[in-house]
Amino acid sequence: MDLPYPYYRLQADGPNETGFGLLVHIEEGAGGPLPGMTTQGVLDSLRALLEGTGGTVTTTLALYAITTTDNPS
Repeated sequence: MDLPYPYYRLQADGPNETGFGLLVHIEEGAGGPLPGMTTQGVLDSLRALLEGTGGTVTTTLALYAITTTDNPS
């Protein structure tokens, strides 16, 4: 599956090999994000939702992006 960059992989793991793997692409509108929201805030909310309150779920978040470097000759 090809996703546009940048995208995030959010993995939530619980006991006995249960869990969710989410691939998330967040694109802000031309005028910016929704009022009072940020990309990081959305990701934090998703993590909190998946972790719940039981303490048995852990989450990891990875960002996949293409970067360029200037290599003068």
